[in-house]
Amino acid sequence: NEEKSSWLHGEFFPQGMAASSVPLDAVYPPPAWEWKPMTDDVLHLAVEKMKFFKATFPGSAPNCVMKICTELLLPFIGPIYRSLDELRHYPADWAELRIPVMRKPGKASYTEPGAHRPIALSKGFARWLNGAKDIQQVSEAELAGILPRNQYG
Repeated sequence: NEEKSSWLHGEFFPQGMAASSVPLDAVYPPPAWEWKPMTDDVLHLAVEKMKFFKATFPGSAPNCVMKICTELLLPFIGPIYRSLDELRHYPADWAELRIPVMRKPGKASYTEPGAHRPIALSKGFARWLNGAKDIQQVSEAELAGILPRNQYG
């Protein structure tokens, strides 16, 4: 089991770069858009995109709770998410993930290529916030025209 565990770890989590490839004196262009607080509409879109029965981190709110109770939660969670952005704070425990490795159905041996896949279990409310931020950033990038022509958010 140790050998299997070590092999899977190496496959899914390769070693990082020894040094950054970004030059120390890198010059960046000005921002393509102004930051805006996320709206309740964006939070609605984010919760609509969440899969109903997708697994979440043990002990955190499942997606189905957020989808069913959106109208009850939004008046409370919207201001909290906007405050986190304004304060530039992200709760440390929201960044915690559990990544179990699951065998794909129909794959009998772990030695077969592609027989396993990692499943990311994240905190439910963090997933909602991250989904909303993703929608907001992709939308702004599309409006600013900075995505390649064939790139769809």
